[in-house]
Amino acid sequence: MIDKPLALTNQTRRTVLKTAGLTLCAGVLPFGSALANTKPARYRRYNATGRHGARMLKSYAKAVRAMLALPPSDPRNWYRQAIIHTLDCPHGNWWFLPWHRGYLGWFEQVCRELSGDPQFALPYWDWTVDQQVPDGMFDDVLDPNHPAYMASSQDFERMLGGVIAEAGYWSLPGTGFNALTQLGQLLSRRIRFEQDLMFDITQDPSGRMFFDHPGARGIRREQPGFSLATADAVAPATIQAALAAPDFVTFGSPKSSNHSTSAGFGVLEARPHNSIHRCVGSRDCNFVEARGFMGDMLSPVDPIFFLHHGNMDRLWDVWTRKQIQLGLPYLPAGYELRTDLPDDQKSQAERSSDYYRWAREPMLFFVDAQGKPVSQTRAGDYAWMTSFGYDYEPGSGEEQIPRYASVPRPKAMRGRTNGTVLRREISSAEPASAVVRLSGSTIDGARSASQVLVANVTLNFPLMVHDAYVVVLNGPDDVAQVDAGSPFYLATIMMFGHRGACGALTYTLPLTDKLRQASAAQPLPSDGTIRLRVLPLAGMPGHHHRMEGAEAVELLAVNVETY
Repeated sequence: MIDKPLALTNQTRRTVLKTAGLTLCAGVLPFGSALANTKPARYRRYNATGRHGARMLKSYAKAVRAMLALPPSDPRNWYRQAIIHTLDCPHGNWWFLPWHRGYLGWFEQVCRELSGDPQFALPYWDWTVDQQVPDGMFDDVLDPNHPAYMASSQDFERMLGGVIAEAGYWSLPGTGFNALTQLGQLLSRRIRFEQDLMFDITQDPSGRMFFDHPGARGIRREQPGFSLATADAVAPATIQAALAAPDFVTFGSPKSSNHSTSAGFGVLEARPHNSIHRCVGSRDCNFVEARGFMGDMLSPVDPIFFLHHGNMDRLWDVWTRKQIQLGLPYLPAGYELRTDLPDDQKSQAERSSDYYRWAREPMLFFVDAQGKPVSQTRAGDYAWMTSFGYDYEPGSGEEQIPRYASVPRPKAMRGRTNGTVLRREISSAEPASAVVRLSGSTIDGARSASQVLVANVTLNFPLMVHDAYVVVLNGPDDVAQVDAGSPFYLATIMMFGHRGACGALTYTLPLTDKLRQASAAQPLPSDGTIRLRVLPLAGMPGHHHRMEGAEAVELLAVNVETY
């Protein structure tokens, strides 16, 4: 567990000397981390499939049942909690991780209150180890097809429509417009009033968010396992590549102007996050036939959402502890300049830093265990797990943390090789393609695992697109011979969210292990050129579903990055 460093201002001489001694003893950890408050966590989040996790699932079911029974006018009602995600959740930007930490933390407090279990903590689903939906998640109200849930969109509209209209989201306090209000945030997402929200949830002909029974979850107890593509997205090699990220922006998805705008997806969000959502939210994990809440922005209606994001949050903690042990940055640049001074007294350097902008992003929709709005309304409030006093039972990825702290490392040397796009348009008839010429040292680094290689693939979506796309690395000219079990399969790019993808977005895909597999099956040319092709999943063997968009998605750019 990593705790939030104490304030770095107004230190006495004794404090400074004590800090210096602690820093030397700790192997010269990053500035501020030696000042961490090391008190033990009050709550532990357990693996859902373990003995303690099974006990927590029973308390979780009690909480879910209680929340389902609350009137919709109570902000702690199950559907009201899910709507928070629909209204405000960021994806494809560097606020993805802190927003979900805050969301899970406050939700966990509601569960603790309503379950009657004072030690309750959300269990997590370690899908790298357990590559199927945990069996306990099909029991009682932990299955969203249970009769305690609303069975149809008509029921939802009848029960929630008037409540949402009166929820207070749609008014501005005081006079004049203020972007730092709930309505201001909703307008940035093009949600103008309750009718927009209800249309998206219950009526949208392009794909509504509500799934009637028995289609509330795509994966069934009789067939709980993953497809090959999902298993690849959560495989140890994928997680290792995600945890190898040298800085926060690389790990936690790119910067954007605000948390309602997507810019791209780091490995963690692009691969395991999106793939698990689409797997559980499609028929038998096929990615293309939408079935179940997990595939869209009302995904928290399925209780497995919180176990999935518990594992995402756990991996953020693993990465943070790894960075600190290696003496590498673990929050956006400029964290070391942070002070608790009022804004008008902060230095220009602090106010110009990435951390300052990241930490101040508003998050205005969370409620506490009594259903009241919380006072912690900025991203920086959720930079540390001490906000909620929990830690995690160890799971996959822990082996990436060095046993001992090391002397701070210099800034990671990063290389980038830009590729050439040969064909831009992506179609079932012919894939888009690009080539990248890798140096001998880059190829040797991949073979010896001394370097991490990732492919950054930028696609342009002219329309709101929900389709999935497959990226093929080298291999035969006929891509019909390539499936997710092939050595030439690189990744499946998933869309997540009601409005899908629009505009230019970059997906970071692990390449190191894949390049070794592909070159073992088909030797690389002497000049080190690799070929990447992108095609719709619907055009792959075994998939015969129509694509949604009338306009073609384009491959804009490809590069290979090393660190």
